[in-house]
Amino acid sequence: MKNLIFPVLLGFGLVGCAQSAKDEQAATGPQTVASHTQHEPTAGSTPEQGAASTPAPSPGAAPLPSPPAPPRTVVYEGKMELAVRNFERASTGIDSLLNAHGAYLNDAHETRSDDRPHQQMTIKVPPAHFVPLVAALSKLGRVENKDVASADVTADILASSASLADQQTAQTKYQQLLAKTTDAKEVQHLLEQARLAQANAAAAQARLQAYGAQRAWATLKLHYYQVLPSPEPNEPLPAFAPQFLESFNRGWSVVLSVLVWLTNLWPLVLLAGGAVAGLRWWHRRSLPA
Repeated sequence: MKNLIFPVLLGFGLVGCAQSAKDEQAATGPQTVASHTQHEPTAGSTPEQGAASTPAPSPGAAPLPSPPAPPRTVVYEGKMELAVRNFERASTGIDSLLNAHGAYLNDAHETRSDDRPHQQMTIKVPPAHFVPLVAALSKLGRVENKDVASADVTADILASSASLADQQTAQTKYQQLLAKTTDAKEVQHLLEQARLAQANAAAAQARLQAYGAQRAWATLKLHYYQVLPSPEPNEPLPAFAPQFLESFNRGWSVVLSVLVWLTNLWPLVLLAGGAVAGLRWWHRRSLPA
């Protein structure tokens, strides 16, 4: 009887251990599955669900790079009037400065007025050397007048480029429509539009070429002339000299006043002359023959 009790108790113990293992697996299994489901999206999940499961970027993360801005285009132009002491020396100095700054002489006109030489010239210089060249030229003489201006034409260049592209696209569209149109009125309308687009494209191209020339070379109009030497001042007169000159002028004034007064007596002088002539004639007739 004792030998049968021990096997029965052992069997109940094994059954209890198996039941406890099943309960523990049932308790831990859903959490594990849930954890895997939370961190690993399934094949059928949408991108939004996968993105929701991914961690958000940290506040200190670098922003996306913005597209590069177009390079700025600044054009320079100016006018300057210069008074120099030596015209030939100033001309030589200007030539040296042009060579030093990579500039060249576009045109020049030399004249002479009031017995002094004048030179008017237009100088083309790279924009980077425009300001240094103006400063160096100012040291060759006395600056009488100087006007310098700069302008940012980046927006104008972009607008002209966009206009040129639009007009070229319009020309292509009108050519395609002309190839498919047989109506005479429509053909005439398309031809006018095509000519207008061509004219606008040519104007935009001309503006771009002008901006390109201004971007490559700055313009300076220079006018310089030689200063005439001032006359030497006279030596100061002695202290008595002004009084002597005043007395001399006063004496001449008296003489002129007398002459003016005598002119009032010209009728008497004329009558006296006539009377003297008449007496002489009467005296000659009264003498015996």
